[in-house]
Amino acid sequence: MSEKNMKERVLDQSAKDKKDIEDWMFGSGGKILGAIVVLLGIWTVVRLFWS
Repeated sequence: MSEKNMKERVLDQSAKDKKDIEDWMFGSGGKILGAIVVLLGIWTVVRLFWS
């Protein structure tokens, strides 16, 4: 296999991986991640006022 074909395969795979990650982030995964961030923020605020 030539070096050019190998580079194209690596680039295609990394582009596919990036698209999968973006789909997850903007799909259900993004909602889960957002909920976790919000809950951590609320927890931090509660701890600050509680102590």
